[in-house]
Formats: sequence, C-alpha cells, structure tokens
Amino acid sequence: MRCTLLVLTLVASGTALASSPFDTFKEMAKQQANQQVESRLNMPQAAPANAKATIISPKADETVTSPVRVVFGLSNMGVAPAGTNQTGTGHFHLLIDEPTINMAQPIPANAQVLHYGGGQIEALVDLKPGKHTLQLLMGDWKHLPHQPAVLSDKVVITVKAK
Repeated sequence: MRCTLLVLTLVASGTALASSPFDTFKEMAKQQANQQVESRLNMPQAAPANAKATIISPKADETVTSPVRVVFGLSNMGVAPAGTNQTGTGHFHLLIDEPTINMAQPIPANAQVLHYGGGQIEALVDLKPGKHTLQLLMGDWKHLPHQPAVLSDKVVITVKAK
C-alpha cells in the first residue's frame, strides 16, 4: 500500500519515474549470457570502441639502462586482473622484440611475452644491452586478445651497458 501511494504521489507531482528495475536486471542478464557464450566457446571479449594501449615510458628511440621501467597506458577501457570477467576490461602483456602471437589463442607466457595478470600498470624489465622493441597487448579475462586486438604502437629503445 505504501509503495502504491509513493508511485501515485510521484506520478501526480509530475516527477519522472526511473526505468523499471526489470530493465536493469534484463541488461545484467544479457551481459552474463554474453559472457557465458564467450567462455564456453572460448571466444575473445569485444574491445570497447576506440580502446588504445600506449607505452608511456620509455619513449621511442630512448637510451636506457636495465632494468627498464615500462609504464603502461590505456584509454577507453579499464584494467582488471586476469580471471575477472568484466566487460570493457583487460590486463596488460608486454611483447619484447616482436614475438609471433596467434590472435585466436590465449596469449603465451615466455621470455618475450610478459604477463601482468594482477592488473599492474608498470613493470621493471631486465633487458640485455642493445636495441629492443616493446609493445603492449591487452588480454581479456581468459588471456585471449580482445577483438579487435588492443595493441600499442611499437617502441624501439636502446639498452646501454652499465
């Protein structure tokens, strides 16, 4: 009875009613269904529109010493730890010296592909003296590259001997 009176009072006063709570539940159910399909079919998550990964530091053509502090940047997307199934998020992978990546498979972990599944946004990386290419690749909660892939531009640096 009290709820009915509140609704009638709001309608009579001309106050706009918010969308139905059922609309919120429908949207949540649709998102969960999409996530279930992605998971069961091992499909990558869709990347948010205009998502872009960037290497903030070091800058292109910079000469640095090892360990190299690499600072990650991301726009139009959120960062979440691996295993967190949340639309519009992912975690960073640092590609060193242009490894071959199969964009239809989980991103491998090795000396050239470093995973930052804890949601890290920077890292100290040991690199031997010489020229190196760095690039970021975002992975979804299952370590699959998003579709389309969210990649930074490649940054070439020189590591000098100590």
